[in-house]
Amino acid sequence: MHRPLRILSIEDDPKDAELIQDLLEAEGIVCEVTRVDTQAALETSLQQPGIDLILADYTLPSFDGLSALKLAMKACPEVPFLFVSGTLGEEVAIEALKIGATDYVLKTRLSRLVPSVMRALREAREIAERKQAEENLRRSEAYLAEAQKLSHTGSFGWDVSSGEIFWSQETFRIFGYEPAAKAKIDMVVQRTHPEDRLAVQQLIERVSREKAEFDFEHRLLTPDGAVKYLRVVGRPSKGERGQLRVHGSGHGHHRGQARGGGSAAERELSGGRTEAHTYGELGLAGSGKRRLTSIRGMVSDIWFRSSRRHAGLGKTTAACASGGSSQVARDNRTSNR
Repeated sequence: MHRPLRILSIEDDPKDAELIQDLLEAEGIVCEVTRVDTQAALETSLQQPGIDLILADYTLPSFDGLSALKLAMKACPEVPFLFVSGTLGEEVAIEALKIGATDYVLKTRLSRLVPSVMRALREAREIAERKQAEENLRRSEAYLAEAQKLSHTGSFGWDVSSGEIFWSQETFRIFGYEPAAKAKIDMVVQRTHPEDRLAVQQLIERVSREKAEFDFEHRLLTPDGAVKYLRVVGRPSKGERGQLRVHGSGHGHHRGQARGGGSAAERELSGGRTEAHTYGELGLAGSGKRRLTSIRGMVSDIWFRSSRRHAGLGKTTAACASGGSSQVARDNRTSNR
């Protein structure tokens, strides 16, 4: 059973307050009405939790409706505020709406009261739900960012038609760039080991041309001269207008120099050794490797959905992937099969 609607009535005439309550309850809106008619009483009532709706007369003996509105907007801006008044000129009504009033109803046209109240409550509920969803999204993104940092797995998005790229915080860390920088394909190539750059460029071209999934490893050369290995997994998708997007994840890690030496071509000639080293050091093989790839793909999907919902970053996809691969860079997905 729903609790009664809690209404704060700013009204100096008790009979008018009772009439309004009767009208609402006649339409099935069970309510509890608290009536105040002074500024002091209003300020005290605004400190009480659980107010669902404020209905206010404009003309009061000791203060006016606009003053009451300003107090309400300061104390509880999320609560809908409706003027129900016998006198409310057009200019005053416009001013009230600018300050934050939800609507106004003249006492000579109380037939509008119930529809106005229902609309105000619906809009307030939608706003509250949207704010909650945004808060949940912020929390989810914070957890995801921490998970990426702990696992050294970054996410990326690439809108192939526009060239726009988005990197997660961890992707910036993997490549050694400041998060304030605007991600570009050239940044991927610049950080790629010179011996692997051709293979990475070929991967970028192949992905944009063939619209194929990829699972690829290549080396990065950081500004301090350290060599880092980057495994990139990505897949294509279509945007709202049918444009090609690629999104995925990249796992950066260091490897022993004895195993890490050699160019991309040399590692390719070694057959399965590059892949065996990567997963052998992690103690994984076969289905274990596929599970790890699946987990990274899942993390990437979560990030991709949240980034699209968040402030218009719907254009995504494989920029890091562009950071993607070498002739050592064989399609592991194919080899898995």
